Amino acid sequence: MGFRHSLFGWERSNFTHYQAAYYKYGGSVNTHPDIINFFMQKKEKDFAFWHYQRDGEVTAAYFTSDENTFGLNVWRDYPVSYDEIIIPMAADQKIVLPVKTNRLSSSLRGNIINATYAFREKRKVCLIKTSFSGKTVKKRNGELKKMLATGGECIPLREMSPADIADIYVHLFRLRFADSVRCYNRKNITELLTALPHMVTGNVLFFEGAPVAIDLVLCARSEKSLYFDVPNGGIDPSITAFSPGSLLMWKNIVDAREVCRNENKAMQFSIGLYDKKWDYKLLWAETRPTGKSLVL
Repeated sequence: MGFRHSLFGWERSNFTHYQAAYYKYGGSVNTHPDIINFFMQKKEKDFAFWHYQRDGEVTAAYFTSDENTFGLNVWRDYPVSYDEIIIPMAADQKIVLPVKTNRLSSSLRGNIINATYAFREKRKVCLIKTSFSGKTVKKRNGELKKMLATGGECIPLREMSPADIADIYVHLFRLRFADSVRCYNRKNITELLTALPHMVTGNVLFFEGAPVAIDLVLCARSEKSLYFDVPNGGIDPSITAFSPGSLLMWKNIVDAREVCRNENKAMQFSIGLYDKKWDYKLLWAETRPTGKSLVL
């Protein structure tokens, strides 16, 4: 693998160089330095870092975990999505990626020479729309206002303890999915959120004093952009007077857009993979294919 890297201009790197590149160029939640450091401290995975230089300046960087795994694949045990991967890279940099993956973000389409996005219709990521019609904004704001005026309350996750967040998440997740989808355990959720409180965003929706919907949103910050990511949320399906999941999603979108506007940063907000059985995601999002790297 070392020869292949050298052939295409990549050099062995370290966490410090990677971290600097990330904060300069941005990336996804699953490539954020603080997420990586959390798992480095656990010493359960082996990480290797690589960077690419142009005129003495690092213009691209990436890492592998567990030898040849591109990025961080922990989504089965921790609420860190692995749907798409964005590595830090200068906007005008073009490189050959010397490792295999089928999870390249569409935002890297013009950067990775050996990536293809053709015939990738079966693997798409849902990214929140950049804008909504005036009619939609008025409707959603009205629905949220009505719910809050009739016994509802929306509490930011940052105002809650990691243990309380974990308890509510597991409770509502199991109400929503029963045993059809595996839920993260409380210990792992609590451990991650305790270590990364600055990345926690999103809200919990309460109705008549009880939690009815939760989205565990994580935010990855860099100099010019914010990337928001949310795994499957939890909902109480017995609530029929309104749609708690839709109202909570709208609140999270509004909050994310406000933060980006205040900080003058670009926003990307992923709500996971697309599937026909999840058509409701198209109310909020547009689909983008993930790319596949072609490596001999």
